[in-house]
Amino acid sequence: MPASERRLDRFEFILLCLFAIALPLVEAPKNIFWALFLLLWLGNSLRRRDFGTLALPWDCLFAGLFLVPLASLLNTAYTPQWKELGDIAGYVSLGWILARSRLDARQVRLLIYCLIGATLAGVLHGYWVLATEPKRIWLQLNSVGHVNHSALYGAGIAILAAALAAVSGRLHQHRECRIGLVAALLMLGVMIGFASRGALVAYLLGVLPCVLLLGGMRLRTFAAVCVAAVVFGAGTQWLTSELTGSKNNQTLLQKTVEGVEQGHLSSFRLQAFHTATEMARQFPLTGVGPANFRAVSPEMLEGWVRARGEPFERQDYFFADHAHGIYANTLAERGLLGIGILAVLGVSWLAALIRRLPGDQGSELARLAWGAGLAGFTVVFVGGLFNTTLHHEHGMLAMICLGLLLSGAPQRSRSAA
Repeated sequence: MPASERRLDRFEFILLCLFAIALPLVEAPKNIFWALFLLLWLGNSLRRRDFGTLALPWDCLFAGLFLVPLASLLNTAYTPQWKELGDIAGYVSLGWILARSRLDARQVRLLIYCLIGATLAGVLHGYWVLATEPKRIWLQLNSVGHVNHSALYGAGIAILAAALAAVSGRLHQHRECRIGLVAALLMLGVMIGFASRGALVAYLLGVLPCVLLLGGMRLRTFAAVCVAAVVFGAGTQWLTSELTGSKNNQTLLQKTVEGVEQGHLSSFRLQAFHTATEMARQFPLTGVGPANFRAVSPEMLEGWVRARGEPFERQDYFFADHAHGIYANTLAERGLLGIGILAVLGVSWLAALIRRLPGDQGSELARLAWGAGLAGFTVVFVGGLFNTTLHHEHGMLAMICLGLLLSGAPQRSRSAA
């Protein structure tokens, strides 16, 4: 078997699908399926002496995504959070393996079905918990956790659903087109149910290009879908308000109005960015270390500011477990090296999307792979404006999408990658 055609065998693919199903739902099985997939892929690759192929710059980039956080951990002035390195190794290895493997269109389609179906099941479970547990005030996916994280994960799944609908519609696979379209509309309601403005922005900026670029949807159909989306979104807004009205929770509309009235529309993300820049000024090369944003107290930061002879205004800064934005968080925790490798990843990913944009003669595989690549990019780099993405479930989902983009590219584009 040529190295360029290293394909996932049946058992490898089954484990990958089981992992995709467990990803938003259950913690332990998710980790077990990932570990088994990794070990089986490595064992089979050693036996075949075939680890697949990938352009050297991408190999270096994947390696850098692991080595830069490692350097930051080794050089931190605070307690190293070694557990964080396991998470990074998990999502980097997943993307790297898929980028070096080859999946056919049927496998990619099945994998997307698993990701979508598991997320919708997680949403149903989340609504059940929201309705039956008095102490639960937020809708969330069980394994993903906090509402904002769950919402951004859902946005990525919605873009995958839109890509499936667009590609199937273009190929006149009407049943699959309807399934993808319904799933994408359901996820719009979920975005509103999560009351996450950042996830809604990511949803719109990802779904619209998928529908318009991959499917060539007619204007009349597009208008009908938009009307259905508005109606469904309004219904979900009402349902969520009814379920959470007695729990002092805010809907998407209430949260936005209150943010405007109180002058905190960014939900303190600007203040978090100020905090991050102070950390980067103190530790410019490697930052304070992964997962150490919380390690810097207001008193420490005040000392740094006053040491420069500048006034310190506590309300200008925000202190939490993370900076609620991938750019500020990366700058604070991994310094210039971290923000540099993130920039290289973003530029390379965007360039891959531009080069691989399927033309009129693009295959089903190329179109699905491109839609997946757009979903992952949107979650990380658009959603990252509003929360700390590229970690845990976000990182796993995004790296699956990047791996599919790189492995599913047309042959003419692989050498350019």
